[in-house]
Amino acid sequence: MKRICRKINAAHQTVAAVAHSLRYDSSATDRGIRSSPYVLFHIWQPCVLGFATENLRYLVTSAQIDASECTLIHSLQHTLHCFTSPHITMIELSIPPLILQQALQLVALHFRHTVLHTNTIAAKLCSLRCQFRCSDSHPAHTIKNRIAKAHSTIMISSTYPD
Repeated sequence: MKRICRKINAAHQTVAAVAHSLRYDSSATDRGIRSSPYVLFHIWQPCVLGFATENLRYLVTSAQIDASECTLIHSLQHTLHCFTSPHITMIELSIPPLILQQALQLVALHFRHTVLHTNTIAAKLCSLRCQFRCSDSHPAHTIKNRIAKAHSTIMISSTYPD
């Protein structure tokens, strides 16, 4: 978890250095165009947002997701120099909350293992685990319960085999 926040902060520092370079190392006529919030957002998005979303399915607790989202929001606000409500800023820029992105990743993982690529080793292990489970009372942090919670978060019912 701390590693993800460190990677987000390191990527933010890279974006801040590029933004500073665009702002002060260009001619006066290009300065306003190159350092506009639109350009800075499109530099920030693949650099910082990628680190925040690439391993969301491995975060177990909501506190871990909240800490990652807090770091992400802080980075976005400082990059754009926009300190309004963070949720409004993320909605305006079409960035869904990380809890929804995690749910999408978990549902996609489940679909991949149960429908698309059933011949891979990971899919075979997933099907074996589902066949030989002893009871239905799994701890809340198991992948099976997290996938079920993701289905209810996104409000879809599983129409493909479990």
